Amino acid sequence: MNSSDPYSLGYKNVDDNLNTSVLIANMDATSRWEATQQLRTWERDKLGLTEGERLLDVGCGPGDAALSLATLLGPTGELVGVDASAAMLKLARQRSAATACAVRFSVGDARSLNEADGSFDVVRSERTLQWLPDPERAVSEFARVLRSRGRLSLIDTDWSTLYLDVAHPEITVMVRRALETERNRPSNIGRRLTHLAEAAGFEVVATATATQNWTDWNPDETPSPNGCFSMQSLADDLVDAGELASNAKNWFVDTVLKAARCKRFEMSLTMHGLIAVRP
Repeated sequence: MNSSDPYSLGYKNVDDNLNTSVLIANMDATSRWEATQQLRTWERDKLGLTEGERLLDVGCGPGDAALSLATLLGPTGELVGVDASAAMLKLARQRSAATACAVRFSVGDARSLNEADGSFDVVRSERTLQWLPDPERAVSEFARVLRSRGRLSLIDTDWSTLYLDVAHPEITVMVRRALETERNRPSNIGRRLTHLAEAAGFEVVATATATQNWTDWNPDETPSPNGCFSMQSLADDLVDAGELASNAKNWFVDTVLKAARCKRFEMSLTMHGLIAVRP
């Protein structure tokens, strides 16, 4: 998608993006999605974190999910957050000031963690694998740093489920076709979490899904649906996928915006969650 669009979809190189502050704000907004909150509540219940455990959050972003879980670790536990973005981690450190347990945030690569073998009780990673060129390697790293019977939590998106209804069936079909096939990244990784975990030797013990819905977007008040990308960036993606002619981008955007203003805008996206145990 178009990197000059401040609401384009992209978290690969946050610190090099001219719109870093917008990306961080969007990250916070997606954390407040009903679907995200449902999966985080499910995760919290299924992980059963206890005082004194060590938790690693890979792709922790500004740290909100990890810091919420850290309340269960008590003063003898430890939270470690790893992210590729120094800007995200700066905010995470600020947010961690009142956390009771030990906290450490560091820049790192999910595919090559600078952590010792078998050193964590729990590893979590949320909406991170979809941005990695080789998510299989990352999940293998998660297995390496987990102790025996350590728990893994994965939450990620399946972008092939994106559904857009603006009372124009042709647009609904072109969006579905454009996103059903992965192109530049593993965008549909959510539906493959079980396969990824089992291939790395994990025993999957629980799975869940949650769907985010948008029905009340007013494009004259916000440039994109809550926590989502702009329609211009979606049009760029449709062109890249060969579903929309480049000279039809304005038609696409205008049609969607008109539908939203007339309260005929509906969009949904499904996320997946997984809890697994390392043998």
